[in-house]
Amino acid sequence: MVIHVFIAHMHLGGAERVCVNLANAWAAKGHEVHIAVLNLDGDINTQNLDDSVQVHSFGVSRLRYAFVPFYKYVRKYKPPFMLVFGNDAAVIVQKLRDLHLIDTPLIVRMLNNANITLTKEDGVSPIVDKYLKKAQSNLQKMDHVVAQCEAMGHQLVDMGLVGGDRLSVIFNPVDERLLLLVKDKTDKIETDGTDSSKEIVFIGRIDPQKNPVDLVRAYAKVRETVPNVKLRLVGKGVLGDAVREEADRLGVLDGIIFDDIRTDMENVYAHAAVVALTSNYEGMPNCLIEAIGCGVPVVSYDCPMGPAEIVTDGVNGYLVPMGDVDMMADRLTETLIKGWNREAIRQTCSKFHVENAAGTYIDIFNKVSKDKR
Repeated sequence: MVIHVFIAHMHLGGAERVCVNLANAWAAKGHEVHIAVLNLDGDINTQNLDDSVQVHSFGVSRLRYAFVPFYKYVRKYKPPFMLVFGNDAAVIVQKLRDLHLIDTPLIVRMLNNANITLTKEDGVSPIVDKYLKKAQSNLQKMDHVVAQCEAMGHQLVDMGLVGGDRLSVIFNPVDERLLLLVKDKTDKIETDGTDSSKEIVFIGRIDPQKNPVDLVRAYAKVRETVPNVKLRLVGKGVLGDAVREEADRLGVLDGIIFDDIRTDMENVYAHAAVVALTSNYEGMPNCLIEAIGCGVPVVSYDCPMGPAEIVTDGVNGYLVPMGDVDMMADRLTETLIKGWNREAIRQTCSKFHVENAAGTYIDIFNKVSKDKR
């Protein structure tokens, strides 16, 4: 099978990691895989792709400039269908279909919570947010829509955006190579007994959606009981200065490690005592899935979309009511002190194995291609 995927970028982000994991799984099964992107600025992911996966750059900076490159791409490669990451990106292809310039079947993978309104604080102008909301109406024209979790699927149905046999829920897949690499490293650490560090790890953008200031406040409370614990922040974003200022105000800046972007996530997970998430909302947080796959317990706000379908209280971590900084601190402290069964945690990740997701997508591709004929 020839598989064509469009994703805006290949820089830091959960969608990009999902794209890489799926592409590699399809390539391993002998499929011909093509990935089209706007550009390769800030690319940190193509190096992780199987050598057989072909990457095509449109050489444009924004989606609004992709209309002509997309048309040329489809005319050149004649994809039997296209998997598009994000309904905002699918708008471009749908316009080409509306004008009868192409007739390529479209499968769109939703990227986030459809109810969220973005703001300038998120780095998104009201005009762009209005466009994203309008783009949702195009979901009714898609040949198939993929939601990242059950809650997202229910939301799309409730909003009247999609339903019936045109909607599938496919959990984000984890990179099996990462899990094996981390297991080898953690087994060696436990055998050697050389690592006595305790780290609370945050992985993601340092922006309003992820609400990192709450985590800093919780960390300050944890330090009262576990004074040697560190907080490692892996990522960057618009709230970097706000996080530093709050940490300084609380007197815990000395315990926070600002990592920016890391490409050696195996080392991050291998030394993590717990992975924490304080998001206001999610799509399906990869950091929690990867953490439990690596045998690392997690503590997360029970925010809309995702965490409740990943976390099993007391088995692989804890869910905390939204905005409850005190309970977040209590659960983090409990997690740091408690003895965890890493293998039991790993077993809770079985439904996120990449073979499951990759195979379900193949079924959708076959169905959409058959329907076109």
